[in-house]
Amino acid sequence: MSLIRLFFQLLFLRAGPEDMPAGHQPLLIAVGFYLVVGVLLDIAVTGEGQSGLGGGLGGGLLLLAADAAVLVAYSAGLAMLRDHRARIPQMLTALFGATAMLGLVAWPLVVMQPTGAEAADIDTQLGLWSMLMIALFAWNLVVLGQIYRRTLEFGAAIGVLTALGYFILSSLVYMTLAVQLLPGEAGLPS
Repeated sequence: MSLIRLFFQLLFLRAGPEDMPAGHQPLLIAVGFYLVVGVLLDIAVTGEGQSGLGGGLGGGLLLLAADAAVLVAYSAGLAMLRDHRARIPQMLTALFGATAMLGLVAWPLVVMQPTGAEAADIDTQLGLWSMLMIALFAWNLVVLGQIYRRTLEFGAAIGVLTALGYFILSSLVYMTLAVQLLPGEAGLPS
């Protein structure tokens, strides 16, 4: 079964980290997929050829690399604490693959984000768009929570809370880097 198909099945909870092929090559493919989707999302958010960090594609890649490092450190650390070191490559393959697939699902929503210049009925459009983004975030929590649950042998609620912990930590790192790289620009404090 192809790796992309397994990633797709992760989104519907029909596959888990234990179904991912073992080894580092599938993990490298998943990380590459994650980076490609991350660049596509960065371009969709900031516009062609620009990055939210004002430094072109490099700023977006720096933030993607930081997020990848957070995901690896957080997830591998939890697996080591739970004495599941052997499961780390498959868990990370599943996490990167699922995150990339969810990014592909989010891409059309990011591209279609309503702006005030586009329509007179911006409040309705923004409300619908916001609800879809919240639903996508909830789906993301469930999918990553399922991967943590199956890898670390947690209950479903603890798996979702573990996924939420990753998102909080990742957001803190992102904001810290963005503030350091964007002082005084884009509404960030200097």
